Amino acid sequence: MADDPDEQRLARSIIYVHGGEAATIVRGNARGAALAGQLAQAKSWIRVLGIIQRRQAAANYRELG
Repeated sequence: MADDPDEQRLARSIIYVHGGEAATIVRGNARGAALAGQLAQAKSWIRVLGIIQRRQAAANYRELG
């Protein structure tokens, strides 16, 4: 499944602003949405979290190479 372009932009923006803490920030947003019963929003945050984690893992892999 391809990532939504808006979610990709959001992930890039969050990484730009929060750097290494981006995943933590987004995880908190997903949790907050889920606890508030906003399941569609929580799922969207989880997809953004996946994008951030893939980007961070790729960056770490390149540093090892």
